[in-house]
Amino acid sequence: MGDTMNNLKLSLFALPLTILSASLYADMVLEEVVVTAQKTESSLQDTPIAVTAITEGTIQDLNIKNVVDLQGIAPNVMLLPAPANNTGASLAIRGGVAMNPAITWEPSVGTYVDGVYMGKTQGGIWDLVDLERVEVLRGPQGTLYGRNTLAGAVNFISKKPSGEGVKGALTFGNYGLKQGRLIADFAVTDNFFTKLVVHQKTRDGFVQNMPGPYGPMTGVIPNNVTPPTDELDVIDSKGFKLSMYYAGDKTDVDLSFDWTDQDNTPPHPQLGNMASWWADAVGFGASPATGGLQVAPLHLYQRTGRDQYTSLDKEMLETSVVEGMHLKITRQTGIGELKLTLAKRKLDWDDQLDMDGTPHFIFHTERHTAYSSKTIELQLTGSNDFMSYVAGYYQFDDDAFTHNPQEGFLGSFSIDQRYSGGGDASAFYAQATFDIGEKTDITVGTRRTEEDKKGYASYSGFWTVDQERSDSNTSNTFIIAHQLSDSTNVYAKVADGFKAGGYNTEASNPIQAGAGYGPELIESVEFGLKGRYMDNRLTLNAAFFDNEHEDMQVAYFTAEQAAASVVLNNSAEQSGFELEAVALLNDTTQFSLNYGSLDSEYTESVTAPDGFAPELFPYAPESMIYASLEKDFGNYRVRLDHSRVGEHNAFPYSSSDPRSQYTHVEERNITDFRLMTSPMDNLDITFWIKNLNDEEYVVNMIPFGPGFGQLTLDFYGHPRTLGVDLYYKF
Repeated sequence: MGDTMNNLKLSLFALPLTILSASLYADMVLEEVVVTAQKTESSLQDTPIAVTAITEGTIQDLNIKNVVDLQGIAPNVMLLPAPANNTGASLAIRGGVAMNPAITWEPSVGTYVDGVYMGKTQGGIWDLVDLERVEVLRGPQGTLYGRNTLAGAVNFISKKPSGEGVKGALTFGNYGLKQGRLIADFAVTDNFFTKLVVHQKTRDGFVQNMPGPYGPMTGVIPNNVTPPTDELDVIDSKGFKLSMYYAGDKTDVDLSFDWTDQDNTPPHPQLGNMASWWADAVGFGASPATGGLQVAPLHLYQRTGRDQYTSLDKEMLETSVVEGMHLKITRQTGIGELKLTLAKRKLDWDDQLDMDGTPHFIFHTERHTAYSSKTIELQLTGSNDFMSYVAGYYQFDDDAFTHNPQEGFLGSFSIDQRYSGGGDASAFYAQATFDIGEKTDITVGTRRTEEDKKGYASYSGFWTVDQERSDSNTSNTFIIAHQLSDSTNVYAKVADGFKAGGYNTEASNPIQAGAGYGPELIESVEFGLKGRYMDNRLTLNAAFFDNEHEDMQVAYFTAEQAAASVVLNNSAEQSGFELEAVALLNDTTQFSLNYGSLDSEYTESVTAPDGFAPELFPYAPESMIYASLEKDFGNYRVRLDHSRVGEHNAFPYSSSDPRSQYTHVEERNITDFRLMTSPMDNLDITFWIKNLNDEEYVVNMIPFGPGFGQLTLDFYGHPRTLGVDLYYKF
């Protein structure tokens, strides 16, 4: 906690200087940000929950296109690609995370696009173009958002068709980066609009795959097999979105179709650790039989820094095709606004991985996934002289299947694993805000959820598991908000969250797959302050929270017989502090600072099959800092963004477990630079450098444990990249 307190002291020390600087100028103000975090429009500063809003201008400046692009912007929020993935996500808010991207697992963070729930983290990273706003809600959102939002929710809000005309964007960068976006937005009639968005992105890989570099000159029997994949971390994505919007006197209709196709290669599985005896057990030392040369010397492929070259013997691929449609009909009635949402999503996803990071046949795996979901929501919002209200019915159905063959040790080990899952969830919810005084509001909400789950698993055609279960829950929310002064609002919030139980059909044996795991509940208390100061040239938001988890669903990676996990129901407590400040230092300079601290502990822990009990929290650093400085020089603007993520763990192992030291993630500091200019009224240009300091940092790992000689794969973040964005309005 020493580093946490020091960082907090530095953050708080900077605030008086910020306020003093802001007080010197009176002619500029910060823009008001409107959010829909509580299903109705309200000012960000008047919304009594912890929410970070990223506006259209920031989205363009930072070229935000998906959840990973938001990493570091909001306090106590980590949005990362899953291990060995460019299209699967690991989303953590306030320490709540579902770290396994398997399609049958449920996230703890809800992701929404235009109000439609995305369902899974596998296939959860794809480009979203033409965004109006992104809202990151921290803490349980069980009343209004429902299932699987114990940690929070991320809302991507697209711009509706409005007849703006034609806009285009091009991006060029190193590593062969090319990206194009075309937006054609037309008014068909005075109240009917249509928009087509087309986008494509390609990028060469960060790591070159080549034949084994070691040969007789280094005392090694050479591996001259040409690898089937040239480069790793290649991006090749394309897609479109067609939207139509009708704005009638009392009825609005919003219809959209989207499609994205990604044909990538996964990140490099870099061999970061192995037991000293492992190389001897797998390979063979020099002998007369080998001509005095070594066979398969694994230790030569172990690295402690980011690789630029590798040698893998398995074809590496990661493809993802996402399709979706939604229809929203909004009708103004005598009692409020009635909205019907109908949506369908479909995912086809495949990968092939060399899971040992070497040119030797130690462990290979494939996954072939099909997923579909349907959403129905009927919602009523309205207000009268003494209250505003939201009420509705929600239904979500989904179905998933994965074929996961795995093999290793020159084919001597093989599992043909197939698993599936799905469910039906329905809920009624209502929330109302009452004016109980001139300066005080009370919000009361409740949601009743019924959820059915099913799970199926097959292991090489034997030992099948086919199970069903049902869970129900009532989640409540209570908020009291008070206006202390014209510039300061405070609030207290008590909220519940719920995630249904299920079946770990990805488990390595039928006993674990069939046992299932129980539902997870959370009770959260939050105190917050939101203020506007210095004639609206400084905004300051702060929140303190304490979360009590009952039967927290902890994913515990075992690698027993296969690359699989068990799920343990543990109890835990997490508390923390969050600070967000934005200040106009003068009429040309803006400074932003976000700080988050987090303290996590298990209050009750179940022992895993390997004899250890979870002790550490994945993706839960004790502190995070994000700072941004933007300066306007007239003809151009300069922006510096710096993020610091404190040291943390990637897996919940016990500190006495040797795996914990191999899955410890060191602190990282990343600085980005942007230079923006508008040489013409209809042309914007941004020169950018990401990871300006070229920090070498590990994002996540995969530990295979003692059964595989403590073999651990490291996945590094991107090296320094640079390029230019061109935005043009025709």
